[in-house]
Amino acid sequence: MACIVGILVLVLVLVSDLNIGEPSQWPSSDSACDRIFEYFPYCLEFLVEDYYKPSRKCCNHIEKLNKLANHRTGPKFICWCIQLMIKGVTPALIPSKVDDLPKMCNPHLSFPISDSMNCSK
Repeated sequence: MACIVGILVLVLVLVSDLNIGEPSQWPSSDSACDRIFEYFPYCLEFLVEDYYKPSRKCCNHIEKLNKLANHRTGPKFICWCIQLMIKGVTPALIPSKVDDLPKMCNPHLSFPISDSMNCSK
């Protein structure tokens, strides 16, 4: 329970620092970044290491994230959650891999991915 409270406090502090909009525009607290934190890590292996192609699970989860971006959570919030997740990741994301991800998984990305994203746009 203390861990959940700590994570929520961290999210609130970071949200205020990132200025992603009014609280009424954020997803409900039960969904926060949980799904993004569940789905996106499967793509990190491909995005930061020398893997030839993303895993099938990564591509399936990118499809799920696209659905969330288009129908529920919104691209700005997904961007913010990914930004929170990859901040300080070592090694950094490989830009060519970020460009290859939508081509290899076949969906159009409805949210940005990069080391230097601006989620307010």
